[in-house]
Amino acid sequence: MILRSDAIPYAMRRTLPLLLLLMMIFSPLVEANPAQAAPAAQGVLQRIRFAPGATSAVVEGNLAGSQVARYVLTALAGQSMNVQAFAEGAPVFVTLFNTNGTILGSASSREQWTGTLPATGDYTLHVYPSPYVANTAFRLRVEITSASRPPDPAPERIRFERGAVSAQVTGYLPSAANKVYLLSARAGQVMTVESWSGGGPFRFTVAEENGTWLGAANGGERWSGTLPRTQDYRITLYSPADAPSTTYGLLITIVGAAPMPTATPIPTPTPTPMPQPEAQRIRFQQGSTDTTVWGYIDSATPARYVLRALRGQRMNLRLLTQQGYPARVTIRGEQGNFLGSASVGELWAGDLPATQDYYLEVQSPPDRPGANFLLWIQIQ
Repeated sequence: MILRSDAIPYAMRRTLPLLLLLMMIFSPLVEANPAQAAPAAQGVLQRIRFAPGATSAVVEGNLAGSQVARYVLTALAGQSMNVQAFAEGAPVFVTLFNTNGTILGSASSREQWTGTLPATGDYTLHVYPSPYVANTAFRLRVEITSASRPPDPAPERIRFERGAVSAQVTGYLPSAANKVYLLSARAGQVMTVESWSGGGPFRFTVAEENGTWLGAANGGERWSGTLPRTQDYRITLYSPADAPSTTYGLLITIVGAAPMPTATPIPTPTPTPMPQPEAQRIRFQQGSTDTTVWGYIDSATPARYVLRALRGQRMNLRLLTQQGYPARVTIRGEQGNFLGSASVGELWAGDLPATQDYYLEVQSPPDRPGANFLLWIQIQ
């Protein structure tokens, strides 16, 4: 049918060109939008939940145009996360965000991302389609497992030198690590464990061969106890997970041996005197009860001093080092018997058991550079 222009009212003739223009613009868009599958929810966070006892979960979605699928899940610090996406046709891309919103990593559907999670909280995953792809179906697999921990090192046996009643061990303890020592002792003996730290904190425990706990103390403290039976005893050092690595030292003394089951008497160990020629004699000014000595130490060169004191007098010591450099002062009697020790900044005080020479040794942890120190001594 031909429509005559004079049959169209004047008002419609004025708006007809505008109507024709709108039809030309929008008709291609209507034809190019056929029915599609339901796309992933744009901008909506979907929480990923694991089935009871499961370590992985799979979610599926459909990305239309430039849509982004967003997921969130909760994980713990130290756990290991593995993320991998699978797509039909064009690849998709996954970005993982930390609990504070910063990017932790990303991968395409041809790759997988694996990493150790730095914090406890909600982690967000965004799935992006390939550019210029109208529709993409995908599957997203997320696996979370506990972080693998390296096996603890094998126990190290402590052996006393012939005739000695004490032994010293030193070492390095990384953060969140253990160190185990074994030593043999007899029922009725008294074991004393002196400890010192070169920086970070640690804790040690003393246990029987079957795991029965006997006692514990923190680094820098002392433990002493009577041993219940003849067997191996285990000393275990623990470093907290949130603590810095540290050097450490242990001085283990065992005295008061019980008689052997046979009638053969146990010979009394003869302590080895300290090497006097290496010790520097400390002398007090007339009328003074205290003095200060200065020196230099490194891991290979301890400083040794000797002073004379009377039975019943009280000795006070305090060791200070340049910039808090780790060190320790040990006090022994004339025959090498151990009286005590103190770390940097600690005050050691003790009543002297005999009129004799007393030996002081200032020593640093192994594998450390040198430093200057100050040792204050008071005899009352």
